[in-house]
This record gives sequence, structure tokens and C-alpha cells, in this order.
Amino acid sequence: MTTTSLFRLLLIPLTLLLLVAGIVACSSERKSVVGRTYQNIVARDNGFFLAREKMRATEVALYAARLNDYNRFLPLFPTLDDATVTKLTADLDDIIKKASLPLQYQAGSAWTDDSYLVIGKARYYKKEYEEAAKTFRYINGSSEDSDVKQEALIWLMRTYLAQKEYDNAAAVSDVLDKEEGRESTAKELFLTRAEYHLLTDNPKLAIENLNKAIPYIKPKNERSRTRYILAQLYQAQGQDKEAYAELNQILKRNPPYELDFYSKLLLGQVSDLNTDRARLDKYFAKLLKDPNNKEYRDKVLYEMARLDYRQQRYPEALALVQQSLRVPTPNRVQKSYTYLLAGRIYYENLQRYQLAAGYYDSAVQNLPPVAPEYAATAERAQILQEFAKQIIIIGAQDSLQALARLDTAALRIRLTEYAKAEVASRQQQADRLAANSKAQEVRQQQVQAYTGVSATRAGNPDIDPVAFANTSTGAQWYFDNPAALSTARSEFMRRWGDRQLQDNWRVSSQVSGTLATNQSGSGPAVNAGAAGTNGITANGAAPAASNDAAAFERGLVAQYRQNIPLTAPQLQASQKQMEEALFALGGIYNQQLREPARAAETYDKLIAAFPNSTHLPEVYYSLYLIYKEQNDPKAEVYSQRLRQSFPNSSYARLVGDPEYLRRTSQANAQVGTLVDSAFVFYKKQDFKKAADLLTQVKRQYPDNALNDRVAFLNTLLTIRTQPPLSAQAAVQKFYKAYPSSPLAPQAAILLKSYEDYRAGSINGALASTEKPPVSAFRPGEIDNRRRVAIAPERRPAVPVTRVPATPALAPAPNPNAAPIRQAATPVTKPAEPGSPAKPVAAPPTAPAKEVTAQPAAPAPTAPLGGKSPSLPTEPAPTPYLSNPATGHAVVLVFPKGAAPAATMPAALATYNNRFYRANNLQVQPTALGDSVELVVVQTLPVQKAAQSYALKLRGPQSPLSRLRGAGYQILIIGIENLPLLLQNKDLAEYQRFYEREIKN
Repeated sequence: MTTTSLFRLLLIPLTLLLLVAGIVACSSERKSVVGRTYQNIVARDNGFFLAREKMRATEVALYAARLNDYNRFLPLFPTLDDATVTKLTADLDDIIKKASLPLQYQAGSAWTDDSYLVIGKARYYKKEYEEAAKTFRYINGSSEDSDVKQEALIWLMRTYLAQKEYDNAAAVSDVLDKEEGRESTAKELFLTRAEYHLLTDNPKLAIENLNKAIPYIKPKNERSRTRYILAQLYQAQGQDKEAYAELNQILKRNPPYELDFYSKLLLGQVSDLNTDRARLDKYFAKLLKDPNNKEYRDKVLYEMARLDYRQQRYPEALALVQQSLRVPTPNRVQKSYTYLLAGRIYYENLQRYQLAAGYYDSAVQNLPPVAPEYAATAERAQILQEFAKQIIIIGAQDSLQALARLDTAALRIRLTEYAKAEVASRQQQADRLAANSKAQEVRQQQVQAYTGVSATRAGNPDIDPVAFANTSTGAQWYFDNPAALSTARSEFMRRWGDRQLQDNWRVSSQVSGTLATNQSGSGPAVNAGAAGTNGITANGAAPAASNDAAAFERGLVAQYRQNIPLTAPQLQASQKQMEEALFALGGIYNQQLREPARAAETYDKLIAAFPNSTHLPEVYYSLYLIYKEQNDPKAEVYSQRLRQSFPNSSYARLVGDPEYLRRTSQANAQVGTLVDSAFVFYKKQDFKKAADLLTQVKRQYPDNALNDRVAFLNTLLTIRTQPPLSAQAAVQKFYKAYPSSPLAPQAAILLKSYEDYRAGSINGALASTEKPPVSAFRPGEIDNRRRVAIAPERRPAVPVTRVPATPALAPAPNPNAAPIRQAATPVTKPAEPGSPAKPVAAPPTAPAKEVTAQPAAPAPTAPLGGKSPSLPTEPAPTPYLSNPATGHAVVLVFPKGAAPAATMPAALATYNNRFYRANNLQVQPTALGDSVELVVVQTLPVQKAAQSYALKLRGPQSPLSRLRGAGYQILIIGIENLPLLLQNKDLAEYQRFYEREIKN
């Protein structure tokens, strides 16, 4: 037996031995090398491999399905919407199932972490972000494979981005910065960071990360697509040369047709138009002629319009926009950007706001709600509708007033010209309509000559109505019938006028070109649907056309004349409309469109045209804020105007104290509580306590938003405690003082009741000045006859006789209701069925104690010792208020021309910057009359802080310590009192108030 044969005989048992050893090694523990190898092979090839390959196929489909809107930045990653997730759910569930097999049966294999990673990705694509994040965090905490851990962190960052948790995403990115970079994960890392910077609006860092990612992107087309995104970012940053270089790199590598086409279009946008415009025009003309670009014709025209827009050739750009919009295409997204370009030109460059409003509205209708521009575009569209309304009012009233300034003969000639132009326009419309109808009839006859007459056409007496209704040949279609078309067109013209064939033709601003609003005043203004506009219009209300052209013209002239403000009241109403429109327009500019320059310009026009406008305080304050934001010295000009012209307005107080509104709202809340309590006492007929509370409100909160309620409740107290003549005078006083109050209608009802009472149609209850006697039957119970006890010292000097009182006012039954919201009307007694109710006196609820009228001040009573105290002397009335909790200023008073007054503001500013930087104090010199100069330091939060500051000004570090022999005075003044001092210029009066209320 040879050696070879012997070896073969020994090989068979050796193989069997090894096989048995392997089987033994594959026990439940599998701790041997052979067992682990077996586990790894089974885990990789049975579960993980199948899950990974299916995940790769799913990702290929997701990336291929990305929506490429070339008017925006192309997405780096797939967009996961509900429809996409629903479509992929079955495949993703299968991936999770396959990737779970190694975890269940080969838990100790080397492919456990990879399987978890596949499961986490599948959870991410299913939009189960919480579960996906848990999986990625588990891998990062438990895996020993550095590559898998890093990939899990990258996907965790993507998960946070999908959840818009940008702080968590930034934290993960910082963790990745501390780890060693790996080529296998470099592409995903840089792309994910670029996505993060795009979402957080940091394009420069996005460009940096895309440049790092491109070398690691292997597929040629995907690399070209990423370069296109990079070129878009370069263009947005104004780096046209860098964008041009990236686009050339794309075109050199033969990209897909769509990417090639849009790269060439973008290349035109970043080219130097001064040198390449002729070449670009030839290139675009070639694109338009290419039949392969038929579906992109609207996009080509749009890009050509953008080139003209860049060169400020707005008429040419708008002409190309119109061509693009007329291209029949299902691409509504492209139409939306075309509408948006036209809207921007009309709004930003041509200031034709009415047309801009229509184009913005069309853009919103076509733009997808998920588009980044949608919210801003929709907001501007809504604003421009109101904006155009105000523009129309201003233009219309300006034109009407210009016509009103003409003499009678010139006005008649001008209106006759307008009427003749209208007649000519209508005649042209009729001729065009007739020509179109005739052309349509000719075309119809030609069609019939080729196709023959169908048996189902109209006019055939043998036609079966059912067969005609069910016909599908289209021969009797509505638009095949010239007579029906002609009738419908005439009806349309009669109702709507000659509207252009365009989107949103129903918008009320689409009016006849002859009667278009002339903002310059050279032509007649029209009513374009703006409420309150008194424009000249022949739309809808014009007299019917007749054979007598002269009579028709005279009718138009008469109609035009009706809307011209020829009388003083009409001119005043027209001026009021212009004033309100200018004020509203300035507010839209300032608060909604955020264009402060145009807002300031509009407000200046309002001030110049209407120097006595009721809106001046708010206008001055708005201009103050606009210029303050720009650090413009004009802010101080308007601050001074507010303080001098409207010192008591809330706007003047806001200038000195930005916290005024917050404190005012708190004060209003406290006033509301006090008024509610007073109303409760009023309903209980405890009139003295109610009056005391109202007096407290007037003393502590003289300026509040509920003054009308306080006054009305005082009026009700007067009605219940004073004679009819005094009560009626109180109601009249309230109605005159608060004509716009919500309670004014109730006051009007009361006045009407007094008129009815004087006319004898209301029988009132008797008024009495006697104390109501206590019932003898029920001790302590007040007799329920309506009587009012008036203190002797408060009784009127004239004899009081029993006269019919005012109609009793029934208080609101709800004790928790707002105090003055119930209508004060005479109480009516239920009448018999079929008879009207008659007003009668309402007996008051029996009070628990004597009801007394409200005295102006409580009468002094003798103390226990038997001696009456002397009455204190009342201080002289003062307009200043003491409110220690409000902001205060420290005022240095110098004689006129004193040398320290000139240098003190700068010295105090240095002192404040050193010791009071946190308070942000402002130092302002102000003249007070001809003999005094003030240096005002503001604003300190409360009175005590101002007193502390004034005390430290006397210290050695203060600039005042260097003054020797210079007479000056330090005063503390509340921010609310400062405008009054500057207006009154009576320093002595304030010094008396200061000595009495603040210094002591």
C-alpha cells in the first residue's frame, strides 16, 4: 500500500472526527473558536445579510424618489411624508424581522450591533423616531465596534434633526468631533452636518461640510447633484464665481438630462451679464427651439425673466413672465414661483400694489403649503389685500379732491371727457365681442364642413331628448354652439365687464382699464371694491346704454358728479377717509411689512397733511420707536414733541418709562377689583361704602382704562341718592364725557327715561329725605317703602318736597357680573296676558341698616373726651401724583447759563457707566423756561432707588462733589409727573409737591 493510499484512508476518519468536534462545539454555550465562527457565519448570512440588502434597495428607492424643486435648495436626504412611509411599511417591517433573527438565535455573534443598526434605520424610515433614537443610543453605549458606534451617532443626529431637536443634534455633533474620523462614515457625517446647518440657517458652514463630503461620494450622478446644491448655496451667498465653477464641474461629467438642463439655467444666473448676456440670449433661444425642452418651456421663460430682473429691465421681465404663465403645463409649483416673481416686481420695484396683491394671491394658490416660502408669501398676500385697499382709498380720494378743486366749467369739460372715453371703450368692447363671435361662427362652419352635421345637433326637430342627453359625440357640446356662446359672452360682459383672460379674474380690483385708479390725480378714480371708497365708477351702476349717445353721456357725467366732494361736509368726509387710510398704511408698513423707512415716509405725509389728526400721539410714538431702533437723533425730536404736545398721553409716558404698560395693566386689574366690590355694595344698597370705594379709585388710580365704568357707577349712585334734577344732570354729564364708551347706550336709555318721565308717560316712586321707620311687627326690619335718608349737612338748600323720583334702576341679579354691564332700565311690572307692560317703581330690597346718601366727606364726630378736633387744612390741588412704585427720575436744577449745566451730562454719564451700568441710565439736558436748566437722569425703577441715587450724588465720587459755590438743587420726580413739569414749567408748584409728598 502506497503512502498516498494510506493517507486517504486516514483522511476519512479524521474528517469525521473534526465534524463531530464541530457539532460538539455548537452546543448551547458555544464558547469555542469554532462555535463563535459558526455563530458569526449564520448571523451574517441568514438574517443580517438579507436585512441589509433589502435596506439598501429601499434606500435606493427613497433617494431616487426625492422631489427636485430646482427653484429651492435640493434636499440632501429623502423627505419622509405619510404617503411614503405607508408605502414602505411592509418592506421596513420585513427588514426589522430579518435583522431580529441574529438577535434571537445568535445573540453572542459579532453581527449583533450591525443588526441593531439596521433595525434603527428601519425605525427611522418608519418615522418611529423615539424608538430609533433609543436603538442608536443603545448601540453607542454597548457596542465595542468603533465604526458601528460612530455610524449610530450619525443616525442619532439625523433622528434629532427629523424631530427638530437641534440642540441635541448639536450635542451629538460635538461628541463626534472628539472621535477619530473614519473614511467609512465620513460622507454621512459631513452630509448630516450640512443638513443641520441648512436647517439652522447657517449656509457658510453648510458649504464647508458639503465641500468635505463631495470627495467621499462615489456615484457620479449623486456627486453632481451634491455639487448642484453647493452651487445653489454659493449663489444665495452672492459667490457667483464659486457657483460657476461647481456648475462647470457638473456639465463636464455628462449628468442626467434634467440636472444638465437646470445646471445650464443656473449657469446663466451666475454668469456676468455685462459680458455674457448676448451669449446667454442665444443659449436660451436655442433651448426654446429644442423640442426636447417642450415640457420645460415655462421654466426657460422664467429664467429669462429673472435675467432681465437682475438687470432691472422690469417691463421685459414682466413680458416674459406673462409668456411663461401662458405655457400650458401641469407644473403648478413652477407657476407659483413665476407669479411670485411678478408680484415682487410690482410690489418692490414698480409700487403697483394692487397688481402685486393679485399675483401674490395666485402664488399662494399654487405654492405647496410645505414650501419654505409659503408662510411668508401667504402673509404678504393677506397684508397686500388690505394694503391695496388703503392705496385705492388714498388714490381715489386724491383724484376726487383734485376734481373738486376745478371750477364749474373745467369740471364739466373733464367729466364729459371721461364719459366720452367710457362710451368709446364700451363701443370697442362691443365691436370686439361681435368680431370674436363672427370668427367663432366661421370656425364652427369650417369644422362642420369637415366633420358633417350630426343628427344630434340643435335645431333638428326629430332629435330624441334622451338620446341627446346621453350623446357622447360632443357635437352638441355647449362650446360648439355659437349662439349660446354669444349669449353667454354678452351676459358675462354685462355682469363683469371686459375682464382679461388671467387667473383670479373675479378679484374686484380687476376693472376696466379706462376707469383704472389714477393715483396721480390725472384721471378719474374708481371704486375697486375698497370699503368706504367714494370713487367715480360706472361699473354696475351706470345707466343702461340707449340709442341717444348724448343722453347716455349726460347720465355718466351726472353719476360721476355725485361722488365728487363739492360741499364742505363731503370734503371733510373725504379728508377723513384719506387720514384714516394714511394712518392704516403706515401701520401696515411698520408692523406687518416691516419696512420702517416707508412707514416713516407715510407718517410724515400724515403729519404734513393733517397736523390736527387724532392719531398724532401714536404717530409720534411710532416714529420715535422707528428712529430709536436706527439710533437716529430724530428719535429725540419726536420724544420732545410727545412730551410737549401730549404730556398726559400714554405714549408720552411710554417714552419715559417703557414699563408703563405693564404697570398700567396691573393698575387696571386692581381698579377692576375695586369697581366690582363697589358694585356689590351698590346692589346691597350700601351706597356710602360704594361711594367710598369709587373715591379711593379716583384718588389712587386717576388714569386707568375703566374710568367710564367708575363714572357710570357714580352716576347710578347719584340717581339713587339725589333728587331727579341732579340725577338727570349726572346722566347727561356722563353721556357727554364718554360718548364712545360701551356704556353710552345705557346712558341714552336713562336719558330717554327722563324725557318720558317729564312727558308724563312714567309714574315714578316718591322720593323722601326721612329715615325709613323700623317695622313694629318685625323688630329690626326696614319698611320696604322706597326712601332715601340724606344727612342734614348734605341736604340741598332749596326745600325738599315729595316729588316723583326717577325710574328705579334694577341692579343686575348676578353678583359676580362686571359692575356696569347691565342695562339700567325702568323695571316693568308683568302685565296681564294680552296687555303691554307698564313701567312702575321698583321697591328696593330691604337693607340691613339705615341707607344714607354719599357725603363728600364724612362728618367729624366728637371723641370720647367730648372735644371736637379741628379740621385739617386741605392742601392746594395739584396735578402731580405720588406713586412710589413707578419709575422715577433724578433732576438737577441749575440757573440758566450756569457753567456746570453744560458739562454735567457728560460727567454724569461717565459716573453712571462706572457705578450704575446695570440700570442703563440716560442723562438728558432740558431747558425749563427762560431761567432754569434741568439735567434729567432716568429711569430708576422705584422712588426709593431714586432717593438712594440722589443721596449718593452727594458723595465724594460724584461729579457734584467738585462743584464749589455753584447753586443747584436735586429733585426726585416720577416718570408720570415729568411730562407735566416740562409742560407747565412751574418749578415752584412741583417743589411744594416734592416737599410734601416725597422729601418728607
